[in-house]
Amino acid sequence: MKRILYLNFILIFILTLTASAEPLNIATELSNVQSLQNMQTGIYAISEEVLNTYFADIAANNPKIKNATITIHKNNKIILTTTIEKTGTVRLTCTIKEFYFDKDNALLKMHIDKKELLGSSITSWFMNQMSLGFITDLYGNPLAQANINSKVNGNTIDIDLKPFAASLFTTGIGQTIGDQLIISNVTTEDKILYLHTNLAVTLLK
Repeated sequence: MKRILYLNFILIFILTLTASAEPLNIATELSNVQSLQNMQTGIYAISEEVLNTYFADIAANNPKIKNATITIHKNNKIILTTTIEKTGTVRLTCTIKEFYFDKDNALLKMHIDKKELLGSSITSWFMNQMSLGFITDLYGNPLAQANINSKVNGNTIDIDLKPFAASLFTTGIGQTIGDQLIISNVTTEDKILYLHTNLAVTLLK
């Protein structure tokens, strides 16, 4: 069970890094999924394909991870799946409850709806009888060992993204944009994640 716990948190950790990926690097890949109407209200779309590119790159740094994907569904539902050498494939069904990002504060809150070890219905059943919080009480929180501040309450996890935000706004997108940018929320449709920002596009007349 401890190994499965670590697999669950590996997935969450990869998602954390993906969520804080540098916007300017992603921006060059986004033009085909934007709508002018959304951009005029400060909403920017990120495709599932783009997120999976970052997901795969981050996972590739761990030789034991054979495959890692993210699937986006409507109503803020996401599915995280990874295959670990000698262990199997773990799948987490999650709901994004909150996402906030600015130069001073950054938070990702998720609820883990379902935990599965594919091909092992018995293990999956046991995993879902115990909350993530209960398991971390028994075995510890692997995110803490990775120096990521997080709080687990039942199957809800709050992850402090502030260290990533601090680095991003000083060395990534730049201080000027960083001082202004606020991501107040995220919403999803099938295969698309929308960032709700304060940076609306104004058309010249």
